[in-house]
Amino acid sequence: TYGGAEDILSPREDSEKEMIRIINETLRRKGKVLIPALAVGRSQEVMLILEDYMRRGVLEEVPIFIDGMIWEATAIHTAYPEYLSKNLRSLIFTKDQNPFLTKSFESVGNSSKRKEVIEGGSCIIVATSGMLIGGPSVEFFKALADDPRNTLVFVSYQGEGTMGRRIQKGWNEIPIRDGNGRTKVIKVNMEIHTIE
Repeated sequence: TYGGAEDILSPREDSEKEMIRIINETLRRKGKVLIPALAVGRSQEVMLILEDYMRRGVLEEVPIFIDGMIWEATAIHTAYPEYLSKNLRSLIFTKDQNPFLTKSFESVGNSSKRKEVIEGGSCIIVATSGMLIGGPSVEFFKALADDPRNTLVFVSYQGEGTMGRRIQKGWNEIPIRDGNGRTKVIKVNMEIHTIE
């Protein structure tokens, strides 16, 4: 995905700090942060970053809602900690701290809970799909896009032709089909950021 000659990524620590800065700014203005993420791998990386910065007091303590297939993939990480990195194994086995099981993470398992999150206060939402091509991230986007207090943070590649790529390119009106086949135009007033 990132093998092209022009694909030069920032150092991970810089990317993490930039993401936390963006999130804290959004939370200060009482907004919500939507992070569309791939269910396996990237979501767990994001969860670990959020947990670490929140535990250290660098990130404001707010609920972190996890939606989509992320919980199922994370359960595998939790069930087999011996295959995780040395630092994570140490946290889990010697300090009895599993960062995936922190009280800050809350599962969103159905549409009524999703509605509660949308209507509730400031929070961070990590949801699939990572390119906004379906799933709960699209539902959250439709509900949050119009409010300039909110922020959308892309943390993975957005393929050409996806809604995520259109938003990255600066489209401020996104046509979306509803369940009845009608097209609705979503106004994009929220802040958009890409962390690489």
